[in-house]
Amino acid sequence: MKKEIILLGDIEMGGGTLTDDFISDKALSKLIYSLCNKNTPVDLVLNGDTFDFLKCPYIVNNVASYPRHITDEISLAKLRLIYQAHTPVFEALKRFAQEHKNRIFFIIGNHDADLVHPEVRESIKALLESSENIFFSFYYNEQGVHAEHGHQYDFLNKVDEEHLFLQYKGQKILNIPWVSLGIISKFMSLKEQYPLLERITPRPALFSHHQAVEKVLTRQGLKYLLKSLIYYPIRYYFDPTYAFPRELIREFYRRLKNVHWDISEIVTVFKKKRKSKLHRNKIYVFGHVHKRYLEQNGKMTIIHPDTWRDEYFLDSQTRQLTPKSKRYVHINVETDQSLSWKLINVPIQRGIFHFDDVIRDEKKFIRLAADEEGYSASLAE
Repeated sequence: MKKEIILLGDIEMGGGTLTDDFISDKALSKLIYSLCNKNTPVDLVLNGDTFDFLKCPYIVNNVASYPRHITDEISLAKLRLIYQAHTPVFEALKRFAQEHKNRIFFIIGNHDADLVHPEVRESIKALLESSENIFFSFYYNEQGVHAEHGHQYDFLNKVDEEHLFLQYKGQKILNIPWVSLGIISKFMSLKEQYPLLERITPRPALFSHHQAVEKVLTRQGLKYLLKSLIYYPIRYYFDPTYAFPRELIREFYRRLKNVHWDISEIVTVFKKKRKSKLHRNKIYVFGHVHKRYLEQNGKMTIIHPDTWRDEYFLDSQTRQLTPKSKRYVHINVETDQSLSWKLINVPIQRGIFHFDDVIRDEKKFIRLAADEEGYSASLAE
């Protein structure tokens, strides 16, 4: 059966606050609309972290917080914020889903673990006015193409797919990784203080030019680690989100010691764990690692198309910040045995910032970046 498969990930649509790192609504909507009137069926695979529930605040009576006990009610409230902040993308997805030959696959990542809530899935289907051709899963497997977000091969971010929920005080809450709990409980204040610096890569270059951030991050990380070992398991003995994190301590200590805050190479772990099954597919597409990666080995191809959130590459010599390109994978399926693919760049006109200017007023440059891309949400604090 002839079809087209479009894969992109790490969009990270947030709630329209300073912690929302996605501003490319116009470019993404344009891409989705361009897929609506194809003659062949189209599978649109949003390969994890489509939504950034993790860094989206929960707002009640104009007071923002980041609860660690994430019920369906909290997730739905965050989804409403995300919808309000990125309505054009939802409208484009709704138009795409009206063509019944098309399908949308929301692959679950570490930033949108809230998608495991059935209530959240039903709400998204209602927003897109479709229930028959919208799917939610940790994996996509079709016609020799395998896609997944990749966090299941990252020691600090993987989830237990057999135990997605916990019970706490009579409520069903998300069972998310210790690191995610740490981010929403302890590190979101840093994200709010340094909203643009967190978008800069590579991390070693960032830290070499802004050692104050490195020191604060390391100090906060060590404090959270020690409290997780000594204080939290006793103080919150009956709270399952504060359980003693035995299996993570060695890994987290290693990262603190080496000031290693980037995501580990997931392809290496994936190939090791799936070694005997790699021949089953011809193309593997991952997200999670915000970088472009391409490997062609015999009859197998592995692709990271990179992120769609707003990120910058820091040139250590010139101290210039260059916005990263947006990309997606386009696969043509003739038969199960005949596939062709392209990694396509999406042109976006953006200016180059200077690192020294940015650190003097990050909020100014976040709004400038949003203006350059025509993003209309308020980016409220």
